[in-house]
Amino acid sequence: MEKEKLTSDEAIKILTEWAEYWELDTERGLFKDVIEELRMPVKLQRLTFDIETESFKLQLIKPIKTGKGDGEKEVNFVTIKDCDLESKRVLQRYKDNEAIDAAAAMMSKYTDLQTFQVTKLESRDQSRINAVVMGFITQVEPDKKK
Repeated sequence: MEKEKLTSDEAIKILTEWAEYWELDTERGLFKDVIEELRMPVKLQRLTFDIETESFKLQLIKPIKTGKGDGEKEVNFVTIKDCDLESKRVLQRYKDNEAIDAAAAMMSKYTDLQTFQVTKLESRDQSRINAVVMGFITQVEPDKKK
């Protein structure tokens, strides 16, 4: 059964409610960027937010296959949530070690994916995950560094 599509206005209303929950200033340019990136996944109901767990769930455009043979599994959804201070310290170590892709490390800490799984994500799914992390969780504007 296919999920019913929302209107663009309904998707923007939902994103605004999420922004208010995260205490995001909806007047900043950041919010406009978040809407631009996430309006369609919300409209198609591929991206949802659970207030009780403070986590987002994204249905992947293309499932990730993990394992081999009889142990092969498909990952169809990714949970995105804030990470703790220890995970952020680990992220800093990744940034200090050029041998490890910092972007993959960041996504693995803010999602329920392991680093090797993150590297298998489609570009559009990567963009949506980054938009959620940067726009809602860390609230950093894409063109600015803190």
